[in-house]
Amino acid sequence: MTRESVVCPGCSCLCDDLDLTFENGRLMAVANVCRWGAGKFLATKKFHSQSPRARVSGFLLRRSGGWQTVRYEEALEEAGNLLVKARRPLIYGLTNCGVRTQEAALQLARKLGARLEPADLGFMGPYFAAVRNHGLFWASLEVIRDQADTVIFWGANPFHAAPRHLVRYAVFARGRFTERGLEDRRVAAVDLYDTELSHFCSLFVKTNPEQELGLAKTILDCLSGSLEGRAAVPAARSLADLMGRSTYGVIFAGRGVSYLNRGELFQTLAELTARLNRERPFALLPIPGGFNSMGLYHLLLRELGSPGAPEFQGGEVTTTLSPVDFREVDAFLVTGADLFWDLSEEQIQDLQRRQVPVVALSPFANRTTAQAAVLFPVALDGVEQADEAYRLDGLPLGLKAVTTSPWPGSHQILGDLALCC
Repeated sequence: MTRESVVCPGCSCLCDDLDLTFENGRLMAVANVCRWGAGKFLATKKFHSQSPRARVSGFLLRRSGGWQTVRYEEALEEAGNLLVKARRPLIYGLTNCGVRTQEAALQLARKLGARLEPADLGFMGPYFAAVRNHGLFWASLEVIRDQADTVIFWGANPFHAAPRHLVRYAVFARGRFTERGLEDRRVAAVDLYDTELSHFCSLFVKTNPEQELGLAKTILDCLSGSLEGRAAVPAARSLADLMGRSTYGVIFAGRGVSYLNRGELFQTLAELTARLNRERPFALLPIPGGFNSMGLYHLLLRELGSPGAPEFQGGEVTTTLSPVDFREVDAFLVTGADLFWDLSEEQIQDLQRRQVPVVALSPFANRTTAQAAVLFPVALDGVEQADEAYRLDGLPLGLKAVTTSPWPGSHQILGDLALCC
């Protein structure tokens, strides 16, 4: 049996052309899939596609230095007690969860008086702030595929963040007015390191963190005609010329933008995009790491009017675009992210020294599950659970369940936790 045109929750592109082959009810093969999607549908490791990922296979409590398998209700009670006792609990992650889980997490944060923080707040927070300040043009990936003749990647490497992005939408895709794909496009990239993009970009600019902001500002000066003499930053004039010759363009920003001067750099990129928009359509879009990162920010904007991380205390809510200081957190609930993968060794040692409890919801074993005090196995959103997700351009897409799971969905666990807290 074959199922066609399935939406993939592998990355923020949410490709909708996957074909699945089943034998005796078991998923055997997936066509048109990248390594990220295969990791979800076939439970394989991203960089070792022949190696299976270990599934979490029981409700576990850490007792006397080891794991003890318990009933679901007992795990719920223990997790609820840990979160209720905390002075400043944090619900973290959620960028790799469906909309239902994100909504349930927001309700739980209200109930606990907790902070809810997206895993990529340090990247997406400044992006939304910049877009708001400059009222930028928006475009869907299909429109970009059809019309964009100039594509800039800034601090982004789609080969690692969204592997089929280049082929389906941005560079090699053949659109209505870009029938020859790459031959009809000018492609440039700005990064701190040499990446795979350098092999086909007409202009690849390797910069350093100290020069990156100056590079963006110099490009803006070149386009505005306010730069006299030679450009102060190498390659700025070449990039400005490439952008200025466009009839329709896009800048795709990646996590690299958030390494240094993230707020000011995003503001400058947004100002640059707005300047280009005076003479032609030009978009600024992010490439998030989580498949439903954009859905989480749409939820926060819809419910709270701000893309910042909300904190519910004393019946009031405040939001901030800056990541939390983990030294202030005394209990975590993590789902849809691997918190301990992103932390520095110093931060991990601090959490371990203070014995900060972690409640983890995850389909697969990872660094965070290894540190959890309470561990819940969950069904995979978009594979074992039907849900909804927002593509990187903000388009909502339905996710279907194509297989089954013996474990509950994350939204169910979060809803049950809210009832027992």
